[in-house]
Amino acid sequence: MKKCLMLFFGALLVIASTVRADEIQKEVILPEPDYEGGRPLMQALRDRHSYREFGVRRIDEQNLADILWAANGVNRPDGKRTIPTARDSRALDVYVLKQGGAYRYNPDRHILELVNPATLRYSAAKQEFVQQADVVLVYVSNYENHETGGMHAGSAYQNVGLYCASAGINNVVLGMIDRDMLRKELHLNDNDYILAAQALGWPKKK
Repeated sequence: MKKCLMLFFGALLVIASTVRADEIQKEVILPEPDYEGGRPLMQALRDRHSYREFGVRRIDEQNLADILWAANGVNRPDGKRTIPTARDSRALDVYVLKQGGAYRYNPDRHILELVNPATLRYSAAKQEFVQQADVVLVYVSNYENHETGGMHAGSAYQNVGLYCASAGINNVVLGMIDRDMLRKELHLNDNDYILAAQALGWPKKK
């Protein structure tokens, strides 16, 4: 009986490992942003709100593609972005913490690049409500002036907040995050610094 139980649990571990391996993608090619979607800007501004409650529905790749393009995507043929940056430095990176790993958004290719296969979104947060979020974005700058870097991040997370208001997705900007852990696990360079994070998820069903 004991041997059978050991074989059973061993098989479960193999299956679990296989599932986790299957979920990990080194590159995620995102769909093109939906430029025609969403509500008018004034309605999105009216409905922009911070929410600290999330349901179980997953954010799909189309929504994630739209969110990341809004945060720091390329919106002109010359490679310039949806947010203003000092001297067109483009010195802001957006990291995506989700099930299946931590990724860096590459705006030029509009893809996600794996930086760590671990699910970091729970351990990064210092507030319990973030445990419910489906995705956590982390804003990282290497601009030499940290105050200006903070302006870049503010532009990005405001764009995301407006997109979320338009799409009906809950979001909240986070300052209480484990920066030391994230610096290590995201393999940041010495001149990179973490400015803020943003938790995202669909609302709970009423």
